[in-house]
Amino acid sequence: MRILILYSKEGRLGALAQGLARELKKGDCQVQLMEAEPQGSTPISGAPYDLVILGSPTLGFFGGKIAEDLSLTVPRFTRLEGKMAAAFVSHKLFGASKSLKAVMALLEKQGAMVEDFATLQSQSDIEAFGRRLLRLGRR
Repeated sequence: MRILILYSKEGRLGALAQGLARELKKGDCQVQLMEAEPQGSTPISGAPYDLVILGSPTLGFFGGKIAEDLSLTVPRFTRLEGKMAAAFVSHKLFGASKSLKAVMALLEKQGAMVEDFATLQSQSDIEAFGRRLLRLGRR
């Protein structure tokens, strides 16, 4: 399975995305990590990937907000219609579910089908999410 993980440069998302990539590679997946680049203008094709994953930190005092670099990068995606997708956000005491819904909405607006989502905090969270995503790919 070919997977793209697009994640925000904000927060500690790089460590979460890299941990998720390691977990997915254990399942013989080809994983490409990509940092959100809001200044870019080149389209990002979803065509080569079987699964597209977006990650954002949970932002805002009570959560519910996502990283601006991610929300500015996602509209550059092409060929996401009907594509299998997943979303994750970093853990925060309040508002993580609101932020997660916002990331999922970005994917759905591009026509992707969000199949799974998670709030990640620990290595065990990353491993559990990775196992679920690998099962998705086997369907």
